[in-house]
Amino acid sequence: MKRIINIFLLALIWILCGAPNCNDGGSARERYEKNLVEKSMDSLKKAFEFDIPDARQLKAYEETACQKLADFADYLKIASDSTKDMVFRKQAAEMAGKLFISRDIDTRNWSKAYHVIDLNTLEQLLAKSLSQGMSCWLQPVQIVVSPPLKQENDSTFKGKLSFYQQIMPYTNLDQRVANPGKLEIDFYALRKVKPFGETKLKVWEVYLGDFN
Repeated sequence: MKRIINIFLLALIWILCGAPNCNDGGSARERYEKNLVEKSMDSLKKAFEFDIPDARQLKAYEETACQKLADFADYLKIASDSTKDMVFRKQAAEMAGKLFISRDIDTRNWSKAYHVIDLNTLEQLLAKSLSQGMSCWLQPVQIVVSPPLKQENDSTFKGKLSFYQQIMPYTNLDQRVANPGKLEIDFYALRKVKPFGETKLKVWEVYLGDFN
């Protein structure tokens, strides 16, 4: 979406800086600006609206999923740290939740390392992290795409990431413990309708899913 916004902003700058002079008449200027915006939106649609991602795009989505898993661990680290200001912790928890397809996804396998009961869903994990904090934070390492994204229907691709957890206490970051068990997490590329001003674009976005 950032690329879309940047392209649109460039179009607006072009309108302001390169459009015909105001002395040419309001109606001519309005027609020029309308035509330019329409052409810009057509270019955006051609660039970002496509029915099926190609191999290069799917590879980019898989790399995005790996980054989002790492981002989740970073956000959860902040949300779970009781020494941090609650404002920042809540913001981090909110950002973590937005990485997933739903806040009801299964987090039991991720949460086993905490040795805390009733952390079955992402919603419960985030709530517990904010209310009581955690004694350690978990970092995914050796993240591998396996299997890669595979089409399920005209708006959904699904894949998996496998990884290991590295357990680190907040009190002593040098005291790292490797969790020997390999974990997996589902991830998706979903085609969704996104509002963009008065126009709606159908774009593909990446979300994390259940831990398994």
